Amino acid sequence: MSHALIADLGGTNARFALVRIHEFDPQEVSVLSCKDYENFFDAVAAYIDSCSVDIENISAVVLAIAGPVNQPVIRFSNNPWQFTRQEVESYFGENKAVALLNDFDAVGQCLEILTPKDMVVIGDNAEVDPKGAAWVIGAGTGLGVACVVPQNHGPNIVLPGEGGHVDLATCNELEDDILRFLRTRHKRVSAERVLSGMGLENIYEAMAFREGIELRLTAPEIGDALKSGTDPIAKAALEQFFVFLGRVIGDLVLSVESRGGVYIAGGIVPRYLNEIQESGFRNAMQEKGRMKDFVSPIPTFVVMSEYPGLMGCACYASHLLSKA
Repeated sequence: MSHALIADLGGTNARFALVRIHEFDPQEVSVLSCKDYENFFDAVAAYIDSCSVDIENISAVVLAIAGPVNQPVIRFSNNPWQFTRQEVESYFGENKAVALLNDFDAVGQCLEILTPKDMVVIGDNAEVDPKGAAWVIGAGTGLGVACVVPQNHGPNIVLPGEGGHVDLATCNELEDDILRFLRTRHKRVSAERVLSGMGLENIYEAMAFREGIELRLTAPEIGDALKSGTDPIAKAALEQFFVFLGRVIGDLVLSVESRGGVYIAGGIVPRYLNEIQESGFRNAMQEKGRMKDFVSPIPTFVVMSEYPGLMGCACYASHLLSKA
C-alpha cells in the first residue's frame, strides 16, 4: 500500500510522519528541532533515513508550513528555513503528488476527521452546524488562524491567512496598560504579541511592570511558576492570555458567522485545559455589546489530538491522490 510523507513545519519544531493512503493516524512520528538543521531538506533527509519506508514507496508529500505558501519563495514566519515548490518537487521526484499547505490550512483539513474524543468543549454550548463555516486558531510559537468551509464532496475549503497579525484591541484599563507597555517595544502590537509563547512572556512582563517589578520569565518558567502556585503574576498573566484569546475569537466570529464552531489548537491551550475552563475566556468572547446574542451561541472546542496538523495533512493526501 502506498504511503504519504506528511510534515508539520513550525517555527520551533518540524514534525514528520508517514501515513497509509486513506488512513489518518500518523505513524512513525518524529519531532525534530528546526534549529538543529540548516534547512528543510537536511531535516527531511534525516527523517527518511530513520523511517521504514523508502522514498520510492512514497506516493504523496503534504507539507504544512508556518507561513504563507502562495509566494515564489516560501519563508517561515518564525523560522529561517526557506525553499520553493520546485525545489520540493525536484527533491522527491516528478512522480510524487506534492501539496504545500499553510499550517492552519492543515488544521482546518483535520476537522473532517476529528471525533468527539479528540475535543473538549469550552462553555455551555456544543451544538454545531456541520455545514456551517468554522474557525481554527492556535497559539504556539506564533498565532495561527484559518477559516474552514465544509464541502459535501472533496476536501474542506480552507481560507488561510495571517490572522495572527491583526491589530490587538483592548477593553479595559489593565489591557490598555499592557498594550501601552508593549508599544514601547513594538510600534504596532498584533494579536500574536500576546497570544503565543512569546506573548505569554510579554503579558507577564507587562503585568509585573504594572506592579513596579522589572521581570521577564520565559514561557517554561511561567509554566513552572503556575505549577508551584507561588507566583500570583503568573496566574494573572495566564488568565489575561485567555481573555485576549476570547476577545480575538469573538472578533473572528463577528467577521464570519461560524456556526460550525471554533476549534482551538496549538501548543499552549491544551496544556492548560482546567485553567481555560475556569477563566474569563467565554465572557471575553461574548462581550460584543449589541452583538452578544449573535456571538454567544457559537461553540468553542479545544483540540486535544497530539498532531492535528499531521492528521489534516493525511486527510488532504487522500483527496490529493483520489483526484490524481
